[in-house]
Amino acid sequence: MKRAFARIKYFKNRTGARLYLPAKMVKDPSFPFEDDELIEIKIGNDSLTLEKPEWWEMLDWTTMKEAFQKLPSEIQGKIIEAGLAPS
Repeated sequence: MKRAFARIKYFKNRTGARLYLPAKMVKDPSFPFEDDELIEIKIGNDSLTLEKPEWWEMLDWTTMKEAFQKLPSEIQGKIIEAGLAPS
């Protein structure tokens, strides 16, 4: 596991914040993200986790019940397990 320190900067207009990652981390061959790639951010237990999301995690299945029913059972199972399935 690589270790580095970063600085978070909040925007004055409160639209968000930017987390600056050191170049030595971003340029490392094991850095898992590409430039401009979408990432999922999870907060919990005093930690922040960055991951590549699955395509189905980015959709609102509660508004797409018919589409959900047409998915393969494997994908439906993942959506149900993640708590994202339509009721």
